[in-house]
Amino acid sequence: MAARAPLDERAHEQLMVVLNGLGRANDALEVFAGLRGRLADRLGTDPSPRLVRLNAAVLSGELPVRALPADAAPEPARTAPRPALMAVGLRAAPNALLGREADLDAIEDLLATSRVVTVLGPGGTGKTRVAHALGARAAERVPVALVELASLRSGEDVVTAISGTLGLSEAELTPGAALNRARIYDARDRLREALSARPTLLILDNCEHLIDDVAEVVADLVAASVNLTVLATSRAPMAITAEAVYPLPPLLIDESGSPATDLFRARALAVRPAARLDPAEVARLCRTLDGLPLAIELAAARVRTMSVAEINARLDDRFALLRSGDRTSPERHRTLRAVIEWSWNLLEPDQQAALRRLCRFPAGFTLAAAVGVAQWGEVSDIADALDGLVNQSMLSVVEGADSSALRYHMLETVREFGDGQLAGADESGEVAARTVAWAQSFCLDAVRDFLDGDQVATALRIEAEHDNLLAVLRHTLSVGDGVGALTVFPVLGVTWSFRGAHSEVIALAPRVLEIDPRRYRQELLSGNCLALTYLVIVGHTAFVGVSRALAVTRLRLRAVLASRTDIDEAVRMNASLVIMPVSGKGLARKLARAIRSENPSARSSAYMARANLRENSGDLYGSWSDATAAREIAEAGGDVWGMAMVLQHLGSLAGQSARYGEAVGYYRRAAELLWDLHAYEESTTLRSYIGAALVGAGRVEEARRELVAGGSAVEEVELSIAGDRSTFGLGDARQSAGAIAAAMAEVDLAEGSVDAGLRGYRHALELVGWENAGVTPDPFGFMLLAAVVAAHALAGRGDEIADLVDTYAGMVMTHLGPDGYPDLPQTGGVACAVGSFDIATGRDPEGGLRMIALSTRVAARQDFPSMQSSRHLGMARQALGAERVDAELARVERMPRRIARDEILVALRDRTDGERTSL
Repeated sequence: MAARAPLDERAHEQLMVVLNGLGRANDALEVFAGLRGRLADRLGTDPSPRLVRLNAAVLSGELPVRALPADAAPEPARTAPRPALMAVGLRAAPNALLGREADLDAIEDLLATSRVVTVLGPGGTGKTRVAHALGARAAERVPVALVELASLRSGEDVVTAISGTLGLSEAELTPGAALNRARIYDARDRLREALSARPTLLILDNCEHLIDDVAEVVADLVAASVNLTVLATSRAPMAITAEAVYPLPPLLIDESGSPATDLFRARALAVRPAARLDPAEVARLCRTLDGLPLAIELAAARVRTMSVAEINARLDDRFALLRSGDRTSPERHRTLRAVIEWSWNLLEPDQQAALRRLCRFPAGFTLAAAVGVAQWGEVSDIADALDGLVNQSMLSVVEGADSSALRYHMLETVREFGDGQLAGADESGEVAARTVAWAQSFCLDAVRDFLDGDQVATALRIEAEHDNLLAVLRHTLSVGDGVGALTVFPVLGVTWSFRGAHSEVIALAPRVLEIDPRRYRQELLSGNCLALTYLVIVGHTAFVGVSRALAVTRLRLRAVLASRTDIDEAVRMNASLVIMPVSGKGLARKLARAIRSENPSARSSAYMARANLRENSGDLYGSWSDATAAREIAEAGGDVWGMAMVLQHLGSLAGQSARYGEAVGYYRRAAELLWDLHAYEESTTLRSYIGAALVGAGRVEEARRELVAGGSAVEEVELSIAGDRSTFGLGDARQSAGAIAAAMAEVDLAEGSVDAGLRGYRHALELVGWENAGVTPDPFGFMLLAAVVAAHALAGRGDEIADLVDTYAGMVMTHLGPDGYPDLPQTGGVACAVGSFDIATGRDPEGGLRMIALSTRVAARQDFPSMQSSRHLGMARQALGAERVDAELARVERMPRRIARDEILVALRDRTDGERTSL
């Protein structure tokens, strides 16, 4: 009947009663909504009060069992035998909601304890989808009504919109004998009454543009009844007493599988099932888009005509690229720009100014930084402006790394939008200048604090600002701001050096060297910053041997030391060492003077410098003595970095002397201190040395556990190694990965898995990119090669690496030979490994024995158990006889270390020359 007579109220009333009686209250409410719409469209009228009253009864669950006769007075309401739960305004999900289970559970927990819960987040985070999903869950227990407020333009319409969704009328007509008696309700009263009848969840979607009015209405409604719970979605909180907020985070991103990447894959395959979706490219895209579901879905729609790599390449202009053809989407969600503009237009003028001025901070910012960069002109109170931006979900707030200050973060998508607004406001120059000034002030304070001993807190502050400082450094280099570059670079350069990110220094050093500090007035540049700049660059350019860059850096450092008086004594001492003549003339005298300095840091640095020099010369006892003295000074002064370096050195001395159990303790304490400084790569590398030492001490199972804990570095490098093997040892995570792999190989060998152990050692060489050692030599690389050769020799598998050994011997002659660096323990490690190889393969047993014996005179490194001298001497005794081995050891017993080194180099040269002749 209702279908044949679309405007017949009596037929629709009966249909509603029947549907409700069948437990289909939602359908009954839809019938009413449909009739109301048709009456308004065709007749310009509303449903009768009788039908409105029936709709309210369905909504409250108190509908009488039978419909009222047309001329009967209303019966007292009584509860239906099967009260029907209902949901008004909820839309069926068009597809699965991915990655939000934990959020849904957390919000449900809040709803159980709070009268009002607001889901906060910037546009595109999926607040509306989450609200509908929560409504669907709740509808199984209580009536739910969802009201969409996005289309409203006036706060006066909030009550009307809620009442309209619930089908409430302000007038109630009671039929009488002679005439109808009318009772007019206040709309707010009617709404209070309807929402008080039974427990109800009211969902208000998109409240931000009317937030004050919504807050006032919600506060009134929840105060009127304990039965009402309100869930709201907004970019700003209501700020009422009853409210609890839930910031909805972006989706998690992980290349191996995550909500963000799963969402992209699902949506992309829906538009082009045969699309090739490379996991690395998909994860990169999701990170660029901040894990925002809407942005990810817009990007996935582009897979219809573009590859993921092509989309990534064009995301520099994400606002032009990301548009939707989905006709069911609201207009404000059709483009990514529209999403951000919706929030931008809700901001006050000072908030807009603050946002565009602060968009140049990729790593977020503190209040102090915001004051310096954005508080000028129309922004008179930056704290107030930031509060407004946080309330509008344009900024998020987190605790700072050192918990001393809050940090404000802006999504990358919002930053890009702000950058466009900044250009349009013609403020780019002023903001850039203020940002550089902030960075210079920060770096000068950081240098001072670090040198004064506040190392951990300073390191954490630098870490928090790293990306900001890097952005400033690149800007200053691009515009030729030498003062800014020479102030920011040393802070980043020292940090990179501490944390093993040496490639960053190497990449930027040439551009920094293009800046001539003599062009600037002396008072504009810090002496400490200049000295640290060139000290860092010398430490890295020296790895590639003599070069113009090294010569220029040494000249500039010499000039700085000669002309500046504002350089700390410890910095001056370390800088003076690297400009000493290559011959080393005067070095011993300089160190002796520094060791008597009144400055503890200078004394400690001098002891450590001499400890390293003594170790390189094979004087392990003298090195140990100096390192112990440096340790006492560092410990007394709270020098965390100094302590870590000293302990690492002591562990290395113990490990290379095969005192493995002793090495474990020093390495472990050093790793803990480095972890406190967030020098994670350095700390992970030490885990490998701990693991190797544990194997040498016979604690194999403990070693495996230690290495498994540090094995993430190996996985990280393996993901990218195929496309980039440009460095050896200086490859940031590469050294950590190679060291972990080598130590794990020792575990396998100790457990009897020879094939796995040797395979693991060869894999370690691949991880560090050993084939480029001739370009960028590194001590760890040489040591690893020695361990690989030694392990194969002990296993009787030397023939498998014959080509490697020949290449290795030639590299050693180049870098550790007469014209190279005189590192005796490294040279000894080479001699032991190559000599053992020559014995094991039968290539030159006599020459091999001579090199093994000579290695004992130069304190050959034994860091990995396969390098242990006693094992190679034992193998030599088995192969050649104990008498011959003992005789050779007796021959070299009193030989001076330098002469032993010279004999090793002669043997290696003869071996290399003989190999060339045979070719």
